[in-house]
Amino acid sequence: MNSSRVFLSSFILVIAIVYLMLRGGGQGENIGELHLYCAANMRRPIEELAKNYFEKYKVTIEADYDGSGSLLGKLQTEARGSSKEKRGDLYLAADDSYIIKAREKGLVAESLPVAYMRPVIAVRKGNPKKIRSAEDLLGEGLKVAVCNPDQAAVGRSARRAFGESGLWSSLEKKVTVMKPKVTDLANDVKLGTVDAAIVWDSTVAMYPELEAVGDPLLDKEKVNVTLGVVSSSRDASSALRFARFVASKDVGLKAFSRHGFEVPDGDKWEETPELVVWSGGVNRLAIEASVKEFREREGVRVSTIFGGCGSLTAQMKPLWNKRGFPDVYFSCDRVYMDNVRDWYFSSEDVSETDMVILVPKGNPRKVKGLEDLGSDGMRLGVADPVKSALGRLTVDLLKKAGLYERVYSKVATKAGTADFLVNQIVISGDEELDAVIVYLANTVNVEDKVDILKIDHPAALASQPIAVSRISLRPQLARRFIAKILSPVSQKRFEGMGFRWQSDGKERSE
Repeated sequence: MNSSRVFLSSFILVIAIVYLMLRGGGQGENIGELHLYCAANMRRPIEELAKNYFEKYKVTIEADYDGSGSLLGKLQTEARGSSKEKRGDLYLAADDSYIIKAREKGLVAESLPVAYMRPVIAVRKGNPKKIRSAEDLLGEGLKVAVCNPDQAAVGRSARRAFGESGLWSSLEKKVTVMKPKVTDLANDVKLGTVDAAIVWDSTVAMYPELEAVGDPLLDKEKVNVTLGVVSSSRDASSALRFARFVASKDVGLKAFSRHGFEVPDGDKWEETPELVVWSGGVNRLAIEASVKEFREREGVRVSTIFGGCGSLTAQMKPLWNKRGFPDVYFSCDRVYMDNVRDWYFSSEDVSETDMVILVPKGNPRKVKGLEDLGSDGMRLGVADPVKSALGRLTVDLLKKAGLYERVYSKVATKAGTADFLVNQIVISGDEELDAVIVYLANTVNVEDKVDILKIDHPAALASQPIAVSRISLRPQLARRFIAKILSPVSQKRFEGMGFRWQSDGKERSE
């Protein structure tokens, strides 16, 4: 009898686990449903992708279609509401300016590029009214429609395009219809309710009854369709998973392309991608928490290797174009990024740290500066110039200070990492070494156990750049990782570790 109960209980438990897995569990609240605020023009590809996603992963995508501005307003209202209200998980805007605004307000945490669009003039097939340009829309007897610029991205784009010429103010007085959704305007043209409307080029592609008329002013208004992940999503990793699905070049972007959208390049679809990050050892303590947060929020694997930058860059060459080559490289110093510049896109300087002299507590040898490191009987520890950026910078510093021959002759230890040198001073006192040259950022956890001496020379400085590999199979994921490293939260961590922040928070691109 007892064995039967145990079997029944185990069976029920297995069924429950399987059910939760099918509902899309694994992170967050295991909600099994995501709420997407979606610009109306993206309805067709999103409906196709939502159906596909549910069939594969049993996660329902509940979409709210409206103008980008109206949807942003809903997000703001939700953010001010009670925690019991349903909150959005994703926000697909027709123009990335809305995503930028949402990020500034703290409503969106991550963003993924999905498509490009341009505003055009939509007319019925055959262009019966012979409209050739935006100025023709002011013609006598024409019925013209535009979207409300405060509610829809295409209306905002049109207002921006025509603003300087004064055409917008004339058009505003002329329009007979102003609506919040671009698809409503396309339907009005299709039904003959209006003669022309300003819509997206991708909107016209959805309607065989319509054709597009270009205009030089409108042609300049190419916008980026961007998918944002809401900061307060009930299940961020699930939301990001669907976002990667939508922005994947072999699945989501193909759907957008089939529906008439111009699309960017994206990452291939992987349920659980792995990002490979190589970093100089000096950055380890400053980024460990950010790596953990990124891994958990994205629901991905992040493989990290920390070491001397000389050793790291030497290991890159045999891995070029092979599995295991780092997607992201975070260098100890600019010189080691420059050494591999052909393998990486342009980098961003994240931080900088000073080089300092570390001596045992009390400074028994009375070291005051670099010159004293050349004293008789001095036992100096430095980093290995072949394996480590610190070692190479130490050699360069001593040469520029005119002290290389005098001081380097006192080197008793060449270490692969600065951590080893710090430990020698902390643990051994003056029994092994009298002084070491390390980064200030290496000393943050031992400040009360040693004496730290400033080096008064402009070359006693290292900057830490970060970049994405040119052959990475996951460049979008890698760029989001870098965005995490450049975030305000990360900045506080770096500054708490003795670094000076150098980034303006925006990754550079070529």
